[in-house]
Amino acid sequence: MLSQTAQANLNLDQAREMRAAGLSYREIGRTLGLTSNQLSRIRRTLKRAKAAGTRLRGKDPNATDADLLVSQSALPVGLRQSLKAAGFRTLGELAQRLADPELPGLEALPGIGPHRAQLVRGLLDHHGLLIGREDLRSAIEALFPEFQD
Repeated sequence: MLSQTAQANLNLDQAREMRAAGLSYREIGRTLGLTSNQLSRIRRTLKRAKAAGTRLRGKDPNATDADLLVSQSALPVGLRQSLKAAGFRTLGELAQRLADPELPGLEALPGIGPHRAQLVRGLLDHHGLLIGREDLRSAIEALFPEFQD
C-alpha cells in the first residue's frame, strides 16, 4: 500500500502520460478514479509545468529542459523554496549536483529529506536530466578502475 504522497505522485505521472496521449482531464479523472480535488491538483501542476516551458522557450527558443527554473517547476511549493534557498536556480544545476559523486546527495541539504530528494530525482528523470550515479557502467568503472577501456 502506497502512502498518500506516493499515490499522488504516481497519479501525477500517470496523468502526465495520459495527457500527452491526448486524453481530457475528465477522462483522466475517471480512469484513475480521482476526486475533483485530486484532479484539480494534477491540473494545476501540469499547467504550471507547461507554462514554465512556454515562458522559457518564449525568451530563448534554443533553451532546453535543463534551463527550466526550479521556482517554476512541478515540484511542491515548499520543496521549490528549499531548493531555491539552497542556491539552485535551474534543473540543470540540480542534475549536475546529483551527477557529482564527490558531493553528498540532496538529502544532506536542510529541509530536504529522502522523500523530497526522490521527488526531485523523479522530475529530473521525467525531463531526461538524471545522469551520473544511475549509469551502471560508470559506477562499475569507478569501483574497479581496471575495467576502464
